[in-house]
Amino acid sequence: MLDEFMAQFYQAISFGPGEPFPAERFRALFRLDALLLERAGSGYLSKAVDEHIREFETAARDHPELFAKGFTERQTSLEWMEQNGVYLVHSRYEKHYMRGGGPVTECGVNHFTILVDRGTPHIACAVWE
Repeated sequence: MLDEFMAQFYQAISFGPGEPFPAERFRALFRLDALLLERAGSGYLSKAVDEHIREFETAARDHPELFAKGFTERQTSLEWMEQNGVYLVHSRYEKHYMRGGGPVTECGVNHFTILVDRGTPHIACAVWE
């Protein structure tokens, strides 16, 4: 179940050239009250899922050159533990986009708390670096 869910996550955050950010697929992976924390300098920025979606949509609108070849994230490794339907997940990834006319590859880690409710997993908290 977790492998399939993580594959859905990386498919939902990726999009091809000229395509819009797949907001509904992305939003569906999260609880309504999910917390997102993004590393920013020496601290973290807290945001809601809809704020993160708006950031992608705004970047795609205002800086289409960044997405001339689309935007992809792919998982490179996965570590997790589970207890009573609560998954603590560490997912390393690499992302690909454009900057200054050339391709960029960056690596990071997504840390997720995923809750399973009635057999359906949803991200309750996401922290990424």
